[in-house]
Amino acid sequence: MHNKNKYWLIILLLLFMGEVKSQKVQFTVDAPAKVELGGQFRLTYSINQDADFTGPEFNDFQLLGGPSTSSSTSMQIINGRTSSTTKKSYTYYVKAIKLGKLKLPIATVSVNEKVYKSAPISIEVVKNASNPNATSIANNNTIKNTKFKTNGVVFVKSFVSKRNIYIGEPVILTQKLYSKERLANITDFKEPSYTGFWKEGIDIGELKLTKEVVNGKSYNVVILNKSVLFPQKSGKLEIGSFKLDAIIQIIKKRKARDHFEQMMYGNVIQYYANETVKLNSPKITITVNALPTNKPKGFTGVVGKFNMKAEIDKTELKANDAFNLKVTIKGNGNIGLLEAPKINFPPDFEVYDPKVSKKSKKTTTGVNGSKTYEYLIIPRNEGDFTIPSFGFYYFNPQTEHYESSTSPEFKIHVTKGEGIIFNGAASSSVNRDEIKYLGKDIRYISTIIGTTSEIDSHGFNSLKHILSLISIFILSILLIIYLKKQEKKKGNTSLMRLKKATKMAKKRLKIASKFLNENDEAKFYEETSKAIWGYLSDKFNINLSELSMDIIKGKLMENNVDINDITEISQILEQCEYARYAPTRNQHDMLELYDKSVKIISKIEKTLK
Repeated sequence: MHNKNKYWLIILLLLFMGEVKSQKVQFTVDAPAKVELGGQFRLTYSINQDADFTGPEFNDFQLLGGPSTSSSTSMQIINGRTSSTTKKSYTYYVKAIKLGKLKLPIATVSVNEKVYKSAPISIEVVKNASNPNATSIANNNTIKNTKFKTNGVVFVKSFVSKRNIYIGEPVILTQKLYSKERLANITDFKEPSYTGFWKEGIDIGELKLTKEVVNGKSYNVVILNKSVLFPQKSGKLEIGSFKLDAIIQIIKKRKARDHFEQMMYGNVIQYYANETVKLNSPKITITVNALPTNKPKGFTGVVGKFNMKAEIDKTELKANDAFNLKVTIKGNGNIGLLEAPKINFPPDFEVYDPKVSKKSKKTTTGVNGSKTYEYLIIPRNEGDFTIPSFGFYYFNPQTEHYESSTSPEFKIHVTKGEGIIFNGAASSSVNRDEIKYLGKDIRYISTIIGTTSEIDSHGFNSLKHILSLISIFILSILLIIYLKKQEKKKGNTSLMRLKKATKMAKKRLKIASKFLNENDEAKFYEETSKAIWGYLSDKFNINLSELSMDIIKGKLMENNVDINDITEISQILEQCEYARYAPTRNQHDMLELYDKSVKIISKIEKTLK
């Protein structure tokens, strides 16, 4: 008996599967045939099978919410025949914003790699049959709802942590939405202009609704966005107005439509209705002070509060063995401008370029983190050596003074290693073949006799001797002139920066090209921006902390750069800044921007030569 039941169950399942498999795809759309202008309605797309749904684009209607998804499955057995129905629905809440007979947007679904479109249907949008402020009509009598006003009920506002700061000092920008009414949705958020600032976004996660009391009144509050802004120039800088559309739910009234509603709810019925309001925040002005003029030598524009820690892993070792020097700079401020400290290593040390690692975190208190430099050092000779104290300067906006952080000096004792090459004559056991000339002037006396000549057979005061003396004199003068020029070039920092400007720009653009190929949008725009700003900084010998678009435009105009090229480089920098924080562009846009950047640097370079 048990086996028979088992067989019947298998047969029923096979019938059920066969029936499901044979179902035809039915993709339908449901909406009212007629609505009033400003009226809200539901638009539902339904499919009778599991499918990948792609929503429509709403051009002639305003999307208020959705899609909300629901699904149901039913099975029937009639006269031994099994049938099953699966239905999945996607519902949108839409508002009519244009008059006329309008086509509803088409959605698509994909079933077994085949695409199906919803049927093209139209909906007629007509003028309001009554006063738009009235919600219903009963016996030709209406209830007029007061027109909704946003003043004091719903508004947006920007807040900054400080209004009086220094160049390079971070300021926290917080953008909030306040509403006494219930919030249904927030759409079309547009960021303000940040002219004169460098912006870094702060991740705040999902939007959360909280409560705040303002002037004794309770509001629903949403923190929309948080950013860290670094001012790039002094003066009165303005943070522009940000904009958004907020959909709020307000209470309206209408009369009962029939006797049944009167019995259930009374003559007047209250209900929630969605209201879309456009909001603009007030602008904010910030006073940015220039850094004090008594800048110490070696100051690179770092602003904040930092401390440096330096340590070595060995104080005693053999020559030709390696040890590590680790320098870590921690603090709060514009960490990106930190540079490796200048260290005067002994000439007997072979020092490799440091390995640099950076950790930073953007929080509501600013940007904090660390930058670490790890040096691999190999002493080539024995002896007692000292790495002198080193450090760096930064401007502390809290104390309003330039401050420094320094390291201790390090004593290193190096003993002779196997096969070591050693300077000095203190040890007679050292083989001459082991001696290496390294910044010293001690050598063994040569025992090799060169070319000889008989006594009284030299050419002193001969023509050949006189010509050789004149040649040596002329060559000495030329050598002195050459060395003087080279020394002058090395001492002229601005000239060196000018010469390396194009080289550094090409290097950064090469990095940007790598991110372009990897389709890493954020890093591409960041490197492109750094390449152009760095090029202009080196070209005009202006620190990045003091550089601004107004200064750049002035410098380019002074050097007779074409106004179209000035406009183009300004647009490229603005596009980079916008794209970093509103990434909506594709790879074609990135490639086009990269080509423009390469060309504009080449054009400006030709003009400035």
